[in-house]
Amino acid sequence: MLKPNRLTGAATALAVLCLLVPTGAAPARAAPPQDKAATTIDPAALAALARMGDFIAGIKRFELVAETTVETVLRGGHQVEIGGVVHYWASRPDRLRIDAVTDTLHRQFFFDGKTFTAVVPAEGFFARAAARPTIRETLALAAQDLDIEVPLADLFDWGTPDAPIKHFERGFYVGPALVGGLRTDHYAFIGKDFDFEVWIQQGDTPLPLKLSIVDRRVEGSPRFSARLIWSNAPFSDDVFTFSPGKDVAEIAFARSASVKPAAGNPAAPAAKGDK
Repeated sequence: MLKPNRLTGAATALAVLCLLVPTGAAPARAAPPQDKAATTIDPAALAALARMGDFIAGIKRFELVAETTVETVLRGGHQVEIGGVVHYWASRPDRLRIDAVTDTLHRQFFFDGKTFTAVVPAEGFFARAAARPTIRETLALAAQDLDIEVPLADLFDWGTPDAPIKHFERGFYVGPALVGGLRTDHYAFIGKDFDFEVWIQQGDTPLPLKLSIVDRRVEGSPRFSARLIWSNAPFSDDVFTFSPGKDVAEIAFARSASVKPAAGNPAAPAAKGDK
């Protein structure tokens, strides 16, 4: 299910592989409707999402940089923008690293196949917990049990039964657009509580190059947007391993009683896990 709060919350913390050159014919595209507030989902728009999801799910090892912007609604109703850059390294099914730097914070997350580790470099501490077998399951653990929302976690739902396609009520093709100099097809989808837009690269590499979500559950309907820069350049598995320095202290996550510490992780003093 598409979770705007997961995306926007993670962007306050905060991506997978560009440099792939499109070849071949572009996918069939529906003509933009005269009324953008169409009451149905255009089948061609739905097919484009499914094709994108299958392509993402088929990438076994990737690197991604997301340039993000989150609108934050202040108490007086005014909106301010928080910018960030999130760097992802992933190797399916069980390796992930995320470095998230925004205008307000810096966080790192490591999943090495056995342990999930969250690091706050500026404050010099980290916490870890036993992970689950796959990236998707471990991100679900982080969100549900550790109260940690990582940015763009929904990317790992595309191409699976949990893809958010079935939750859209309306959808249509907006038109062609350039994103980072690459030709894309721009689609818009509307759900009960949010608006979702995606710019999908044309050709044989239908990667999402830009995403935008408007969360209408929040006063002021703030927008989250991300430009995605994908790379298939090789990288070492060392990137998934966290090695704490001598000045970095370990604390415990605040978590439910059902979550057990990672093997070799001594019981730390009660401390609130960082989001």
